[in-house]
Amino acid sequence: MTSLTAWIGTVVYGWDLRLFQAIHPTVPPSPVMLNLARAFADGPLLLTAGILGLMLVRSRWSMRATALKALVAATVALIGNALISLVWDRARPFVAGVGHAWITHAATGSFPSDHLTAQWVSAGILLLDPRTRRWGMAVAILGLPMAWARIYLGVHYPGDMMGAFVIAALATLSGWIVRHRRTDCVSNTSMTPQA
Repeated sequence: MTSLTAWIGTVVYGWDLRLFQAIHPTVPPSPVMLNLARAFADGPLLLTAGILGLMLVRSRWSMRATALKALVAATVALIGNALISLVWDRARPFVAGVGHAWITHAATGSFPSDHLTAQWVSAGILLLDPRTRRWGMAVAILGLPMAWARIYLGVHYPGDMMGAFVIAALATLSGWIVRHRRTDCVSNTSMTPQA
């Protein structure tokens, strides 16, 4: 079983490294590409924070509640990421010597991507509510250039982005389960016959 696990790990890491090398430039990028990648690396998350902030202060209560749920879910998912990094401290590409960091970044563990986890958890929670679904779609789409940029700049592997997607999907699923259980409990309570 150990040899099978090691073989799967080698195959997955090989795929991840090849995809990283296809996206990440080995020579310094042009100033235009560097500035574009830098803008996409952090900009979408800043826009998402702004969207959630506006929902918290300017919207009806129902949208405020959804924005608050997105912030809580993202926080819980980031705590999960921190726990994962205690078990598996994967070196970033520039630390492992397989790429260059085209931005300044701490040599912390890379798996999964915290930026993309927060982005896609927020998107997932917004997508669950019909009133915020359009915002959720926009936030989800903004995560795609963020994922590309963080690989391009040499601070993440594609596998880190897949890990973020899985964590975000699990957090969103948890939010959906909690929402439906609460709805079912309210429905069952209101349908209970009074004595």
